[in-house]
Amino acid sequence: MSPDHPIDLRKVLDVLERLGIEHRLEGGMRDIRKVCSLFLKEPNGLYYHSGSDASVFTTVKESVVICRAEALGELHGNSAIVVNEDPQLIIYRICNALFASKPPSGIHPTAIVHPEARIGTDVSIGPYCVVGRSTIGDGSRLESHVVIGDGCTIGARVALEPHVCIGAMGLAWVWDAEGKRVIMPLLGGVTIGDDCFLGADVGVVRGMFNEDTTIGEGTMIAPGSKVGHGVRIGRICHLANNVTLAGWSQIGERCFLGSACAVRPHAKVAPGTIVGSGAVVTRDITEPDTTVAGVPAKRMADKEKSSGVPRRYTARGGE
Repeated sequence: MSPDHPIDLRKVLDVLERLGIEHRLEGGMRDIRKVCSLFLKEPNGLYYHSGSDASVFTTVKESVVICRAEALGELHGNSAIVVNEDPQLIIYRICNALFASKPPSGIHPTAIVHPEARIGTDVSIGPYCVVGRSTIGDGSRLESHVVIGDGCTIGARVALEPHVCIGAMGLAWVWDAEGKRVIMPLLGGVTIGDDCFLGADVGVVRGMFNEDTTIGEGTMIAPGSKVGHGVRIGRICHLANNVTLAGWSQIGERCFLGSACAVRPHAKVAPGTIVGSGAVVTRDITEPDTTVAGVPAKRMADKEKSSGVPRRYTARGGE
């Protein structure tokens, strides 16, 4: 059962006016109750349709669809909000305006924060978090059970979802002459740039010697992904669920790494690369703006749009 986020058409139209988004209503006012997906249709929903065909109006009932003018046709008892911009972008902005929430700033009584930690203004540290001798920038939020080790720097407006671990020790070892394992304690730190998002259960290992494991500003990492020691991730990258980056690998800016893909130690991935789901990158990807997939990962033919990749990542050279 989805969370209860009630909605009505007047509020939606008011948001569009407030945001200065050009639009017009076709089919008149209608009673709508929640934002819905076309994969799970319900009556009286608010939907978006990015295509150019009007068949969507035959599949929903007593609802409102945000679409472009070319998708208009017979409404079949529905209404349409006609926009000039991408309907998906529009509904994301509407939901942000109506439903996005921010936890209150402050440190929860159950959190443990090192007395030498440097905490910026308007920071929220949630229940059962542990913060070592580290720095957290202004406006960042730590949800419950986040752990940040010593020597880590978290930028401004960074969101860390439950059970994220920053500055994990990891394991690096060699065998001695007697066949015993000699473990190297990792001595580096972690640096996370401004405006990053790390989903639940993401782990980031600290640098091995004098280097930091680095995540560039604006990067988003989905739940379950693991980032090894000394890894460098460029700005505005997206790592989908359960991505694994081995030690000292380097990811250029604006890359998109699909679910459950892996990058071997020391491998370099050029800026703008799309790595397919489940792919294993075993060698450097030197040419920017390419798509690779498979085991081992190999370059694929260019596509107009890769499945699951936000549109901005497929527009070469675009912002």
